[in-house]
Amino acid sequence: MKKQLDDFLSVLIQERGLSENTIEAYRGDLYQYLDFLIKNTDCTIWTDVTDLTVMKYLYYLKDQGNAASTLARKAAAVRGFHRYLLRSHQVNHDPSFSMDLPKAEKKPLPSMLTVKQTEQLLAAPDTQTALGRRDKAMMEVLYATGMRVSECIQLNREDLNLELEFIRCVGKKGSERILPLNQPAIQALESYLSLSDEPKESHLGQPLFMNRLDNRLTRQGIWKIIKHYAELADISIQMSPETLRHSLTAHLLQNGADLEFVDELMGRANNSAAMRYPRPNRLPLKEVYARFHPRAHS
Repeated sequence: MKKQLDDFLSVLIQERGLSENTIEAYRGDLYQYLDFLIKNTDCTIWTDVTDLTVMKYLYYLKDQGNAASTLARKAAAVRGFHRYLLRSHQVNHDPSFSMDLPKAEKKPLPSMLTVKQTEQLLAAPDTQTALGRRDKAMMEVLYATGMRVSECIQLNREDLNLELEFIRCVGKKGSERILPLNQPAIQALESYLSLSDEPKESHLGQPLFMNRLDNRLTRQGIWKIIKHYAELADISIQMSPETLRHSLTAHLLQNGADLEFVDELMGRANNSAAMRYPRPNRLPLKEVYARFHPRAHS
């Protein structure tokens, strides 16, 4: 039974191009489902699973005290897997078809910093230390570009071009964006990179932001870094790994930026198709960036 689960995960990676975090969530949810079937039912092959089996699993999840959003995610993973089995003709019935997906609770609005709080946060690292330089450069890049933390941790040294003032970012489903950098980000990066005296040729494939063990920073690691500097800057709002991204979105819109430009910069799917086609009177990304980004003239 595990083989079919792993085949399904491979299909998600190859055909849908889902992120590593999403795949890991699917894997955890589906392995939990399989574990339940093995320990609590007589199912030995997927054709043994009935509508009642799936219903029992949902009740089991509820009894475990899972939040509505977690229930909705786990149920959606189960339904997606059973649909895959049916589409690939491995079963002739989908036992999740009549399952009522739990409704996820509405997410609260994300916490956002004011422009002043953002300046305080970015000024918090001690740039007399190597870690302080790394942390400042990393946070400046996050706020300069609005990239996701998952995109930031995948950056390599060769993605950076300080002379032309841009950074290359690979987003969801392998989509690539070339993002402008402002002067505070460039200066912080130059200061951080000056710590290394290795020849440029040796940087190929080297992570841009590394931890003490010379491995890539993780999402959890970046969250701890941002939270630490928020405390140092006496910022009391609830911080998350994406706080700088959400804050930049708000600041750009407050400064009068067009929503379409913001979506393009952030790599959001809403207008990605429209961005492939040139339109008359559309200003270059860098020019709009210089006009509306709060730190473009710092």
